[in-house]
Amino acid sequence: MKERKLPIILFSLISAFLIWVSVNLENQFQIFIDVPVKIEHLRADQAIAIPLPKNVRCTVQGTGWQILNTIFSPSLRYTIDFKQLSKKDTLFTYKELNEHANLSSSIHIIDTFPETVLVRLDLKTTKTVPILPLVNASFRDGFGLVGNVKTNPDSIVLTGARSLLDKILFWKTTNIMLNDVNAPVKTNTTLMDSLSFEISRSYSSVSVSFDVQPIAEKTISDISIEVVQVPENKKIVLIPPMISIIVRSGVNNIAPLSEKDFTAFIDYKSILLDTSGMVSPNIVGPDNVKIVQLNPNKIQYVMRK
Repeated sequence: MKERKLPIILFSLISAFLIWVSVNLENQFQIFIDVPVKIEHLRADQAIAIPLPKNVRCTVQGTGWQILNTIFSPSLRYTIDFKQLSKKDTLFTYKELNEHANLSSSIHIIDTFPETVLVRLDLKTTKTVPILPLVNASFRDGFGLVGNVKTNPDSIVLTGARSLLDKILFWKTTNIMLNDVNAPVKTNTTLMDSLSFEISRSYSSVSVSFDVQPIAEKTISDISIEVVQVPENKKIVLIPPMISIIVRSGVNNIAPLSEKDFTAFIDYKSILLDTSGMVSPNIVGPDNVKIVQLNPNKIQYVMRK
């Protein structure tokens, strides 16, 4: 008997709820509605030079039924028709909302944000810029990044207003968060989608990779020091003529290194500018290897004719 009553009780509750909703939807409500912005009739040789809002937020008042019909309307949009605008124009969203948005006349508009939309057009052009990967990684103890973070492809073609593209030097990826990294990483990520109205991109995702190895240090001894740019009538004697260095990198990079992989030199101009009798040499080595210490740090010199 109880099992037969359950469907009846459930049906009664649902019916009561629907009646309650129907009655309450006859009441007046005031809410925010985000009306998506849509672009129409933009010429092929023109592009938008000032970022446009993706939505116009309207504060509206009406019955629950009116508001629901508006929200779920497939034609809800704020249309910017460039056939009716000049290259430089200002739209006052509150005053001109009915002209640009498909809102029901039964809905009362109280406010809009933004209050104005600036429209500026410029010549459409293209530009290739490098991709800047955003990686926030923490490494397991004893491990670290070896070399640079790379993307594939490493650049992107942008199309948009010339005045906008002139200001763009690179394009960022979305942020990649990684923890306890202890091995090389290769992952796919998307590119930032800012300025979606104003700038189109040749693609929307890239591959990001970087090497991670156990970090080690190694001493490289007996690197000969050369003095460069010395005039023919001058001779420079270095004391000592060789230097040792401590380098740091991944174990796979550091193991095969020897003094032949490094060049040490002192520019003659730095000797002319020196007043102490000692100068620091410049060390050039392989990429992805960090020089952490020189021994000695400075080299004494004697100038002879």
